[in-house]
Amino acid sequence: MPDKINRRADKRITQKEALKLTIIFTSQNPGLLGRSLTGSTIDISASGLRITLGTALPPDSTIDMSVMLKDDPDKYFLSGKVRWCRESEEEGMYQVGIVLQDLINTETDYKRWRKNLK
Repeated sequence: MPDKINRRADKRITQKEALKLTIIFTSQNPGLLGRSLTGSTIDISASGLRITLGTALPPDSTIDMSVMLKDDPDKYFLSGKVRWCRESEEEGMYQVGIVLQDLINTETDYKRWRKNLK
């Protein structure tokens, strides 16, 4: 069986840190609008997040979100696409993979996020 190809453009940083994620916009999931979700990071990179949440986020959905990490005083407004979501080994929790996107017509903190994680 061939080795899996690593398509990641950026190095992952293994980091378990509390986070608060607020859904600002998602056309696919109107029930999530305005919800603040708490969880923790598993690993982060300049282009994505792998997080644990108590709420499932549907794969292939695009979300605009505010992200606050416990040990970072900054708040980041980011947009991303949910690549996958699976039940975690911890009951009632989900692991979620989000690929961050730089939006052309919307002001985000994508460049600042990337700079802080490079």
